[in-house]
Amino acid sequence: MNRFARIRGVGMYLPERKVTNEELGRMMECDVDEYLRDKGIKVRYQSAPDEAVSDMSVKAARDALVRAGMEPEDIDLIILATDTPDYVSPPTSAIIQHKLGAKNAGSFDINAACADETIALALGSHYIMLDAEIKNVLVIGAYGMTKWLDWSNYSESVSKVLGMLFGDGAGAVILTDSVEPGYLTSKTYTEGNFWDAYGIYLGTAKPPDARMIEEKKHLLRFHDNRHRIPPDFNIVRWPKLIRETVEKAGCKVEDLSLVLMNQVELDAVKGTMKELGLPMAKTHWIADKFGYAGSASAFMALHDALEQKKIEDGDLLVFCTSGAGFVLSAALFRWA
Repeated sequence: MNRFARIRGVGMYLPERKVTNEELGRMMECDVDEYLRDKGIKVRYQSAPDEAVSDMSVKAARDALVRAGMEPEDIDLIILATDTPDYVSPPTSAIIQHKLGAKNAGSFDINAACADETIALALGSHYIMLDAEIKNVLVIGAYGMTKWLDWSNYSESVSKVLGMLFGDGAGAVILTDSVEPGYLTSKTYTEGNFWDAYGIYLGTAKPPDARMIEEKKHLLRFHDNRHRIPPDFNIVRWPKLIRETVEKAGCKVEDLSLVLMNQVELDAVKGTMKELGLPMAKTHWIADKFGYAGSASAFMALHDALEQKKIEDGDLLVFCTSGAGFVLSAALFRWA
């Protein structure tokens, strides 16, 4: 008998500290709202100094478990999608497994920047469909980017541009085995020539040293030889990726009930929906109330859409996310 994977539970977590555009503007001594208006971002949430990505992940996971009617011991595999782990090593998923008490679960991390939650959904589904021992997979998208921002100096353009956009949070999805198709297919693209646009440039290619820390080049920044990303990057690529993913499953774009995209730029979402010939009612925007939480953003949008009862059995959903590198991914699900 064929085995399929479906979404059984969705959870999310936001830190306590909420920073509005008005408050951020006072910190930066400039009108951030003017820049963020078209992007659709009105707030962001900032994790506490002692709050790690693993802490936010566990809270989102517990929410998802409650909604799925499951216990931590029911989880067979944990996949963490993030580019802001607790540490370079060991993997943060192992810390989550311990803190959550998911004693029967294996675990691993993936990092594809803000595209990784979609890739993790596909990977988790593949495990369920191909490995009879894996029945329940916990996929977490988590983001702690505010700890990698220079909050002390907004005179630098990198701080002004990047500091306005990012917030923290976590989203969790529980995938479970099913006799009916839930996950249908996925597709991933990479345009690696944009690797030197922006990022956290430390590691084996650039080990941290005293000078790097002093100049604050260990934080999120534009690359020294900055390769600029075209302003219409996502608007050009998202519709193509969504079309190809939907067609790969033998479906049509007009069959889609909900399109969940990165929550970093409302204009890109509007442009994508227009290019696809779909109404804005078939997408869901949350950055106006939750901010942009990178690897967690599409899961948070899914959670909020469910809360607003925008999803029904049989609906066709597509996730489409992209992130630094530059990596883009889409995954198609039939809701059941």
